[in-house]
This record gives sequence, C-alpha cells and structure tokens, in this order.
Amino acid sequence: MGIKRKFKRPVSWLAGRELLASLESILNYLLNGKKQDSRDWMFAQAITPPHCNDTQQEYWFDYIADTGDGSRAVYNVAYLCMSGLWLKDGKITPGHPISLSQTGEFNQQLPRGEFLFVGGDTAYHAADIAALKERFQTPFNWAYEDIAVTTGEKIDQRPIYGIPANHDYYDALDGFNRQFCRPIVQDIHPLVREQEDLTDPQLGLHGFRREQKSSYVWLNLPFGWRLWGLDSQAGKMDKRQQAFFVSQFCDKLTQDGSLFDENKKREVQETLRNAIPDKLIVATPEPSTVFGKCAASHAAMAELFLRLGLEPGFLHDGRLSHNKCRLDISGDVHHYERYWGNAHENGESGNYASVVAGGGGAFLHPSHTDAGEIKKQSVYPAEMDSHREVTQRILNPWQIFLGGYAWLIGAMVGFITYFAVTVPQSTWSLFKLIPDNLRPDWRSQDFLARIQIALTPPDADATHSGYWIDLIYLLLFVAFLVAWRLMSIPELLKVKYSDSRDIWNRRLATFLIPVVLWLIPLLILILESGESNPPSFLAAILIGLSCVAGLLIFSLIRCYSDILFERSRIRKEIWLDFIPLWVLSGMGIFYMAVGFLHYGIYKTSIMSFDLLVIVVWSLVILGLAAFPFFAPDKLGVAKANIGKFLAIGLWHAILQISIPVCLALYVDWTSWLIICGIAIAITLIAGHLFTSQYFFREFSADVQKKIGQGLLIAWIVIGIVVFFATMQGELVVVDASRLLMAFLSGAIFGCIWLGWYLAVSLAFNCHNNEAGGGARSEKFRHMVRIKLTEDTLTGYVIGIDAPEKDISKTKICLVDVFTLQAKK
Repeated sequence: MGIKRKFKRPVSWLAGRELLASLESILNYLLNGKKQDSRDWMFAQAITPPHCNDTQQEYWFDYIADTGDGSRAVYNVAYLCMSGLWLKDGKITPGHPISLSQTGEFNQQLPRGEFLFVGGDTAYHAADIAALKERFQTPFNWAYEDIAVTTGEKIDQRPIYGIPANHDYYDALDGFNRQFCRPIVQDIHPLVREQEDLTDPQLGLHGFRREQKSSYVWLNLPFGWRLWGLDSQAGKMDKRQQAFFVSQFCDKLTQDGSLFDENKKREVQETLRNAIPDKLIVATPEPSTVFGKCAASHAAMAELFLRLGLEPGFLHDGRLSHNKCRLDISGDVHHYERYWGNAHENGESGNYASVVAGGGGAFLHPSHTDAGEIKKQSVYPAEMDSHREVTQRILNPWQIFLGGYAWLIGAMVGFITYFAVTVPQSTWSLFKLIPDNLRPDWRSQDFLARIQIALTPPDADATHSGYWIDLIYLLLFVAFLVAWRLMSIPELLKVKYSDSRDIWNRRLATFLIPVVLWLIPLLILILESGESNPPSFLAAILIGLSCVAGLLIFSLIRCYSDILFERSRIRKEIWLDFIPLWVLSGMGIFYMAVGFLHYGIYKTSIMSFDLLVIVVWSLVILGLAAFPFFAPDKLGVAKANIGKFLAIGLWHAILQISIPVCLALYVDWTSWLIICGIAIAITLIAGHLFTSQYFFREFSADVQKKIGQGLLIAWIVIGIVVFFATMQGELVVVDASRLLMAFLSGAIFGCIWLGWYLAVSLAFNCHNNEAGGGARSEKFRHMVRIKLTEDTLTGYVIGIDAPEKDISKTKICLVDVFTLQAKK
C-alpha cells in the first residue's frame, strides 16, 4: 500500500470524453440490439463451485454489482472481496464497525466468499477491454498485491461468475466474455488452470479464475441451494436460455416440446411452479423492486418470472409459498435497498426478500428517491445522507464542470446566440436587441464586419411576404408523421403474421395512403408560389422542417422494413409488400429536395448559419423541455406531472439562452465578475442551506416536498435577480471581447443552471440517474457477503462510507443484516 498509484476519478457522465468515445457503441446497441444475438458462442452448463460438497455447517459467497467506475471505490470493494472481515462478538447489528483483522473485540469472522458473483455493468461507459482493464481489473489487482504485502501470504484463486447488464451489452458482450468466461486454453491445457492470469493477461484477475461458458449461469450450492444468474436485460430472455434453466429442474417440458406451446401456457406454468427449487437465489441485471415502487403485474420482470415458474413475490407484498425460500438480488441502481425479509410477528424469519445492491464502485444513485408505495426495510446510504451528499455536489458548479463537457455546450449556446442576435442581419432583425449603430460597421475592414457582410442577404431591407402557409403545412405534416408512427406501426405489428392476405393488404393501404395524400398540398404550394421570397430565417426554418419530415419518413421506412423482415420468416413476400418501401423512399428524398431547392434561395453562408441557429435553439428549448420525459425515469414522475416538469424544463432553457446574452449585451467586465461570483456563492450556499441538519433533522416525504418547493422558489428568484442585474448597464458595442464574455458566461452559468435544474428535479423524484451522474460521488459503496446453511440464508451488507486510497483509513461498517428462513 506504500506504492504510489494514480487512482482514476469516476467517469464523466455529463457529455464527458468517455461517454462521447462510447457513443457509437451505445447507439448501435439502442438501434440494433434486438437484432444482435451475442449468445451464439455460448455453451451453458450447470456449475458446482468448489467446496460445495464438503461436510461443513455453513457456506459463504460474495455479491457485488455496478463496479468499474472510480478506481478508488473499486479498489476498496475489491479489497473487501478478497479479505476476511471481523465483527465485534455479539454486535451483529447495522451500524457497527468492521475490522480487516482479528484484533481485540473483533473476533467474529465473516470469511471470504468461496466465489464472487458480479451482477452486471462491470465497467463504464461501455464494458469493453479498455474500460475493464483500466477500471475493473487494475483496481482488483492492486488490492490483491496490497493484501499479499500486508498479510505476507499468497491469496488463493477463487471462481468469479457474472451476468451482463446494458453497459456490458454496449460492447456486444465481447468484454464480458473475456472477463468472465473460461478461456479456451484451460480446456486444452488443464494444468494452467491455477495460472490463468499468465495465460490470458488481458483481463485476468490475480485472485480469481473464470469457469462459466455463457452469459447466464446455474450454480449448484450446498444444502440444496441454487443460484440462477439470468441474462435478462430489459426483462427479456431468449428461448434457448429459458430452456436451459427449465431443463435443470423440469426436463420433461423441454423434451416433449410443451415449454413454448402457447396453448398449454397455464399448464406449463403450474408444472414449473411445482418443480421449482425450494431454496433459490435469483440474480437479475435489473431489480424487481426499486425506489419504493410496486412493480406492475404486466411488467416485463413479472412476465419473465412467470415464464420460469417463479412466483413474483414482489407483486404480492413479499409473500411466497411457505415451502419456498428465495432471494431476488440485482444491481443497476447504485445504492442499497432491501424490501421484505424481516421477521414475522411470531419471530420467525421471512422466506423472501428483494434486494438492490448496486454499490460495487459506480457513482451513487440518490437513495432518497421514493415512490412511497412499498416501505424500504433497509436503505444505504440513509435518505438524509444521500440528499446531503448529492444535492451539495450538484449545486457546486465546479463539480458540474468536472463532470464532462456540459460547460462547453453552455458556452457554445451562449456564444452562438449572442453572435446571432448581434451580427447576422437575418437573426438580428428578429429581435433587434441592439441598435444598428452598435453592431460591426460594414464599411470597416475588421473581422466581424467582414462576417456581417457575408451573412447579409442582398435584399436585407426588402419587405417579404408569403410562405407562412408553407410553414403551417410543414409543421402540421411533421406533427402528423410523429403521431402516425405511434399509431400505425402497432397496428401493423398486430397483423404481421396474419394468414389472410386481404387483411395484410388492407393494413398496408391504411398505413401508406394517408402519408401519400399529404403530397397534394405540397405540390399546390410549389406550383402556386409567387415571385416573392421568404425572409432568410424563415427560409432556413422551412428547409429544416422539410429535412425533419424526410427523416421521419425514413423512420417509418425503418419500422416497416423491420416488420416485413419478421413477416418474411413465415410468410412469402410478394411485390405488393415492397410498394411502401419504394413510395416512402421517394417521398423522403422529395421532401428533402424541396427543402433545399425550393426554399434555399439565399447564398450558402446565410442558409448554413441560420440552420445552425435553428438547430441550436431547437435542441436547447425543445430538448430541455422534453428531457424529463425521455430520460430513464423509473418512477414515471415526469409523465405523471407533465405541466410541472415542462415548466421546469422551459425555465431552464430560458435561463441557459438569455443570461449569457444579456451579460454580453449590457455588462462591463468588473460587473460581470461580481455577478458571476455572487451567483456561484449563492448556489453553493443554497446547497448547504437546503441540506443543513439545523433545518432538516430527518428525512420524510413531507420534508422532501418542502425541500423541492424551496429549491424551486429559490431558483426562480435567483434567475430573475441575475436577469435584472444584467439589465442595469448600458448596451455595449459588439466586438471580439463581447463574444468572449458570451462564451465564458455560457460556460459558467451553464454549470450553475444545470446544477439547479438537477437539484430541483431530484427533489421532485425525477432525474435520479442524471443527478447521480452529475454528482459523481464515490461515497457509500457496499458489497454483500452471504452465508448459507441448511435452513437459512443470511446477508451481511458491508458498507464503505468514504473510500480511501489507503484501506486502513477507510471507515467500514455493517449496513444491514437479513436472514431468510427455509422450511425445515
């Protein structure tokens, strides 16, 4: 531990370098993930880990999930996974400290697990070779080396098993395969099994060896316990995987082929339910219960459990048949929650628990987000600790700055907007915020003047008319295409396998004809256009809308081609099936051509800049307003409160655009420094004020509501005060220094306003993921050490409050203990 090492900070989630580098893989997964089957190379088999057949009274193993992020946190978790831990005798209750060695009162051991199970999202942003090596393998190997130095003993290799989650799939499971699956060389040369790190130095872990051969795993554990590791991202499981699990306990259904017979669905589920193992641990990539919200009976997770014969205890308040005992455990959410599992009123332990344990090293997801439908039996970190840690960090503009290139986006928005409203004739004339005499003088020869001349239409002072009908038409057509995609594609999906050719043809006609009819108004507008020209900015809007329409048409083509591909597997194609592809392709090209050829009447420099401004303003205004509704909102809070979050998003967009422009228009450099300094100071003070123990001694739903309302009011007041403060000066002549001020103002206030937006949204139970990613906290990591006996499963949740580079200085404590009782 005396070796000086460079621990990497958590990855940058706010448009950071790592995210941008992984963007291609992420988009490929989102667009084509359903078509890619990375399991073709797999050969699944049931595995019996070492020492499972020994005559012992208890058996231990470890569980972690969501690991490879900040190296310091991963190092601390890895150190615990390869160490025996010690409790004070008789102090097996949450909150008590844990020691790494047997000293004094610390004489009750929690021995190192016989194997380590990793529950998905092994590294970020994409679990490829580079990320796994840098953020998972290296910290684990450092911990191995330091333990060897401290103890003076060589750590024996133990198995490591895992299942993938979405970040593993971003690399098409290539990194996952290399990290967890048994190297082929072991099958060729069994003698190298104990020297695996030498045979495959790329992703070998010094203290572990790999044994599984697939992305899903069945483990035979002692005392009749079984562990299922499901590869079920988004609640989906392929038939091959389903058949594998069923064949391990009910081979009859796979042999007679009835497993996938829809006509025998209820009969099959009843047979599976009766044959399911009595003592079971089910590890999934996503939790069955999270944020205090009850899962829907039609949810993908519930359907998945029913297909495997598992009782969805999470749908029935944790109730499970008395002769069954099961633990559902997962990561995905980066904190600890446990539902159910407490002792009954008669003192007996429960037989079911749903556990979220995603604290293996990734950034902290706030644990105080809560739907309030199901009571959390245990949570780590505590709600107030979570609120304090995350809110203070996201209301620190410096943390937002370090979190990625969000500051650069704000800077570019400020720069482009100020430039647009002061220099080019087309965009200046929209608002006329600054008089013409303060703009660059076209008669001079400086750089801005030459740019202004290049961006001024030849008839800048001419009166334009017409083309507003074109704008209305294109807006309506774009709205129609969005709605039509949502309405028509599900109808096509209903009949994609239909035996009746007439039904299929009628559905095709219903799908295609309404889209084609929209061509008639466009042709009339083109043929009847007069001699007048549209204003240059309106022309750019019409070009943009034409391109959007074309792209939406191509989106319809993509959806239809996918449906046609699926249908072709069991129904023969004829030439009529391809008519929508031909017609829509022609329409998409036609609309884009009309945009550029019919409305693109000004020189390229003007059209290009106007389009750039339209894109930037549209992304900021529409993007920030709609962001809550497209972000991964597990509680659906934004969709249930559309008006509230639409207003919050629009307020954020207004501030991001207006404040940098007003500063550059009116404020001198001294006043600018004062305004920026005060805004930063107030934001930092608000972060501490709204998390103060003096005002908020405990956390509850009512307290959270008051915090949210207070933060929103404070944000509105601060925004208005800053706006009016910027308006107190005189208009300043446009020059290069003003452009620099707009750029810097956008960077600084972009971080300030984004922090306020995330803090307010989080207080209203929205943007949990984005707030956690912006905070990038390495505090409150944890692992679960599980003990099995003949009749019980006991989970010891070990928390790391604040990871340190020197493990001896790290505060380690017992977070939770729960015991599940199997029927004797």
